[in-house]
Amino acid sequence: MKHLELLNLLCRHRRVIDEAYKDPHRRVEMVPPQLLEVGLFLKIGEYYYLNELYINFIDTLLARADLSYIATDFEKELNRLNQLKEEYQFRRRPFTQRLIFQLLNQIYQGMKNRDRRLGGLIENLERDQFSDLEFLLKEARKILEGIGEVMERDREIVAIFEEFMDFPEFREFIKDIFLDLLHLNRNIDGYLKRLREFISQTEKKRRFNRKLFKTAQMILNEDSRVEEFLTKKMFRIQKKMEYVPDIAYINYNRVKRIVGSLTRPRKVKKTTVKRELEEVISLIDLKTLLTKVQGSSDIFKSVVEHIGKIDRELLNESVRVFVYLLNHYDKELIYTPHYNEFNVRIVQWKV
Repeated sequence: MKHLELLNLLCRHRRVIDEAYKDPHRRVEMVPPQLLEVGLFLKIGEYYYLNELYINFIDTLLARADLSYIATDFEKELNRLNQLKEEYQFRRRPFTQRLIFQLLNQIYQGMKNRDRRLGGLIENLERDQFSDLEFLLKEARKILEGIGEVMERDREIVAIFEEFMDFPEFREFIKDIFLDLLHLNRNIDGYLKRLREFISQTEKKRRFNRKLFKTAQMILNEDSRVEEFLTKKMFRIQKKMEYVPDIAYINYNRVKRIVGSLTRPRKVKKTTVKRELEEVISLIDLKTLLTKVQGSSDIFKSVVEHIGKIDRELLNESVRVFVYLLNHYDKELIYTPHYNEFNVRIVQWKV
């Protein structure tokens, strides 16, 4: 069957295919035999199930993903690419060159497709109004860990792609996609921010729900302390924070070295949202920060450096985090009479 014939077949049976795609189980009771012959449906028991390859294709084009989606890290493709590069350095055969082009393009398009799916996955999490909060928190933390691993692998991908600039036959292709690769890395960084914000907001909602449940139980039990409880507790959920893309995350010096001169990046206007200190501490990964400041000769500078690597939008919270450390770990600190370039007293961690 030719490609055009396949497209005509899909159009003729679009209602059956659409019905199966919309069904949560991706199954129907009856399908035309032609769809079975081309492998679009598979029969399992009494039902016909839509092929996962087609589902992944459509989900990618429509930027959709459910919680079952697992982002690929292209490990096998990168290993094969490195093997081909070593072969090509010694013997530049046209066949090897074509394979390298195909793999470079395959990895690049895979990163683009993965970016669309991850964006859809996070949107599904943010819009979910029905799932249990504990379940959403668990899934969000799992996705956060997975995206962190993806980000590390993407740095490796960029480094490997950059090595192909040494070959004139690949140079133009790498230059054409390199800026886009850095944009994709910036998007991954944005997804990490959105997930941290989602986890923080969901934890607040969970605490709020627990307060409401406790209040309801006191009312049902006619507990006389309910009025005092209500006056002392704050039942509010802070407005959800929206992530604003930060163009500063692009390494323009590196891009200029690879693809030449660029237009000056337009600044993105941002709005400042006052965060609760508890939320800030949660976002900055306090456990990792403590390992970095122990033995530090200037704790405030260590705080600034740590927060800057996690989220530059949180840099204005550095003073509050610094004061938090002073209040909670005072016995471990040495207060010097000197000030650093930020005009902040130099405080050291006891060795």
